Amino acid sequence: MTIDLINAQGRLRPVLKILTDYPRDDLAHDEVHQSLVTACMKRRIDFANLDVGAIPGMDTVTSGFKTAQLVLTSRLGYGHIFHTNCAPRKNIVSVKSSGEKIALGMTRSGVALLAVNAGYTLAHFQAAAESGDIAFFQTDVPHSGSQFRSRDFFPDAMAELAAHLAMQAENLGATKIESLLAEGRMGDILAGLSYLREPLNHAALPQIAQGTACYVDNFGNIKLNYHHSRLLSQHPAGTTLVLALGHSVSDAVVGNTGFSQGEGILAITAGSSGWALRGGASEPFSEIFLRGGRAESHFSGFRPGDPVLAVRKEDLRAVWEVLQGADRAVSERLDLYNISDARLIQLLSWAKLIRDGFDTAELRKSLDAGDLLARLAA
Repeated sequence: MTIDLINAQGRLRPVLKILTDYPRDDLAHDEVHQSLVTACMKRRIDFANLDVGAIPGMDTVTSGFKTAQLVLTSRLGYGHIFHTNCAPRKNIVSVKSSGEKIALGMTRSGVALLAVNAGYTLAHFQAAAESGDIAFFQTDVPHSGSQFRSRDFFPDAMAELAAHLAMQAENLGATKIESLLAEGRMGDILAGLSYLREPLNHAALPQIAQGTACYVDNFGNIKLNYHHSRLLSQHPAGTTLVLALGHSVSDAVVGNTGFSQGEGILAITAGSSGWALRGGASEPFSEIFLRGGRAESHFSGFRPGDPVLAVRKEDLRAVWEVLQGADRAVSERLDLYNISDARLIQLLSWAKLIRDGFDTAELRKSLDAGDLLARLAA
């Protein structure tokens, strides 16, 4: 953990980062930035940096992944404060303009997070919360009464948190804060914050499946939430997989790193995103990567949150050979007369012959046992 933002005099100079679903050139973006600066000035917060970043509108999968990547890899530690606001407001039909509530989190390294608990925003923190690397709390930050909560309410909550952490730095000192964080006593550090409420059980956090397409970067690479070391343990480098995503399938070669394949070859490799839990080494997630092009162009009709399903090319060929021997009843039941590779891979997943997107051990067992048709038709 680090406490680099506390100076020799015991004063905290926080670093503040808002992620909100307004484009950087939008008026709303500038209003949120201005509101946060105002809230900090009123509280005499001597911040080291303050920034408002953009995330895709209404896309809680992407916003949650981006937030987790930044929070869980931060090297600044105590005093690094994030706020993520991506809230579709499913209950918008209300004269109170009520939206989802704010959750407050703090990692064992001291990084703090205020996030609208909407959709999948907190799903990417599930493993970290379960391991004790981050603790979440309910809050009573106002979540109704304004159509523009991210300007009218949320900056004040972020500034109050910064002021509270600065006060704790002076009252407790860096050594005590470091000790409390090491013991996982984040609640003791946050105690006294006016809007802090009861702990949020990690079991209540939303779940997101392994092998999900979570983020498409500026170069068209598709970032997954699947640890690449796990993929390599099942499909060694050089294996050709057939990937199904959205309405499309495409061959992809398993690689060790992003540039392990030649230009123009679609690859699934170790990407640039990933984080460590409980002080372990950072584990990169898999990434669908196309050197010299955009990997996303190979797949149509997908959105972040959709599963990526994979099967070895030779295994898919073996499945087709089995299906060619199916009788009429099975063919009609499975609609084999109108089936595509994408649909077939989906059927294999529904039959639990593919698990977590990439684990095809059950499929190979079924092929060896000769019971594939029975398991598909069950």
